[in-house]
Amino acid sequence: MFRLPQFCSAPWGGLFVGLFLMGPLFGHGNTKSSLDPLPNEEFTLSDARHLLFRAGFGGTPEEVQRLHRLGLERMVSWLVDYERMPDIVGPLTLKPLPPLDYRAFRKLSEMERRRIRGERRRIDAGRVYKLLSWWGDRMLRTRRPLEEKMTLFWHGHFTSSQRDVRNGLRMYLQNQTLRENATGNFRDLLHAISKDPAMLEYLDNNRNRRGRPNENFAREVMELFTLGIGNYTEKDIKEAARAFTGWTFNGATSSFVFQMRQHDYGIKTFLGRTGNFDGDDILEILLEQKACAPFIAKKIFSFFAYENPDPAIVEDLGAFLRGCNYEIKPLLRRIFLSRAFYSKKAKGTQVKSPVMFVVSTIRMLGMNPPPGGLVAATANPLGQRLMDPPNVKGWERGLSWITTANLLSRNNVVGQLMKLEFGKMPKPPKGRMRAGRGQLRRELSSWDPGWSAKGIAEATEAQTVPDLVDRMASRFLLVPLSSASRDRLIRLLREKNGGDVLDWNHLKGPSVERVFREFLHLLMSVPEFQVC
Repeated sequence: MFRLPQFCSAPWGGLFVGLFLMGPLFGHGNTKSSLDPLPNEEFTLSDARHLLFRAGFGGTPEEVQRLHRLGLERMVSWLVDYERMPDIVGPLTLKPLPPLDYRAFRKLSEMERRRIRGERRRIDAGRVYKLLSWWGDRMLRTRRPLEEKMTLFWHGHFTSSQRDVRNGLRMYLQNQTLRENATGNFRDLLHAISKDPAMLEYLDNNRNRRGRPNENFAREVMELFTLGIGNYTEKDIKEAARAFTGWTFNGATSSFVFQMRQHDYGIKTFLGRTGNFDGDDILEILLEQKACAPFIAKKIFSFFAYENPDPAIVEDLGAFLRGCNYEIKPLLRRIFLSRAFYSKKAKGTQVKSPVMFVVSTIRMLGMNPPPGGLVAATANPLGQRLMDPPNVKGWERGLSWITTANLLSRNNVVGQLMKLEFGKMPKPPKGRMRAGRGQLRRELSSWDPGWSAKGIAEATEAQTVPDLVDRMASRFLLVPLSSASRDRLIRLLREKNGGDVLDWNHLKGPSVERVFREFLHLLMSVPEFQVC
């Protein structure tokens, strides 16, 4: 059995940080951050792979080659205009919990009330697992990868948490709102999410009443959703909170409700404007602010291309988004066609988020899609709990995904996928996933991954161990393999093979398959595998 300690030690983390900070060793020579379109004749296979990873969840070399043959513009259209492709998973059916008869409920003993509350929590936990499994299934099987990638982006932007909402149906409805507006109009999405029951509960606007305004939603809609810090005052927050009074929801149906008697109809002064504003008026005023379009454009560009873009890029994309009346598709198309997106600043400089790490690894291996619940079950211990971001700011990205514990956990996830030391796939974590543990175990027991590590290696047609290491590295890594990692992998595979020359006719049997799975496990444990 190959061992992994040399890849998981403290120096390993140091090597990774160095790799990340130095950036990739390849990319287009034009280092200036230009938003000019990349000429189609300069669109390489490496660029197509980069695009598929950033605008989706990666894929096999065969998928990348097929999309590269479309050319840059047609590949971007294939990604952005995804409505032309069928939604092969479809929606999820979740029904509201039967409403409680509170008059009868209050007459029950405390023990009976606890029993009923516990039973309702268990039922809802089961619905949350169904939701997580459904979303994981979509990411694994979708023919519309950008749709799910943008839904994931908005989930980190318009954050709500099941831990606080405690209602699987409301979290599902919010997820669908994000998906239905994923590449549509930001104005429409902002209005929809501001009336979303999960959001209203998460940010306490259901407690926002005339004479007793709650400022949580008003603050976050400016700080995190539209403008950013420094573009409003505390007085603006207070006035906006008054405008959102009465915005709440029906607990039984999880639908938006405007309570007229709880709304403050007084005159308000907000961002230099005065009038009898309601919540929709506030949102429109926010969209008119100079800071709004650049704020949104920067977040989208940073998510797909690279962090901390030049102010000129932010200003240009902000003006473009405003000129498109906040339509997201034209902005995405411009980013994905630009030289900046394929520059050295962009390629191979993004740490894979836990969800991206899990889904892209499965897709790169060409596995049959596993049960969707596996995505959340394996991403949770890596630091990304779907439907449960750490706070209203969502998840931090970049090096925050990489800690000593997380690196070891990532290696364990790969090992579990390879089934190196496990008779069955990993158990789902406790807590929110408890309700689905038995179901996921049963689903995994009948899952046929349908892939062969030896088959992947043999398809490279490599004749020597060093050649095989290089070809496998080019398949699974988006940045060049360091000489130290390459030498280590060669030594380990050479030892198992008994020399450098590969004789595929004699490499047969389950023990050979295990050797190549061990080799892939090691390859996916190097620092270079953590970035895309």
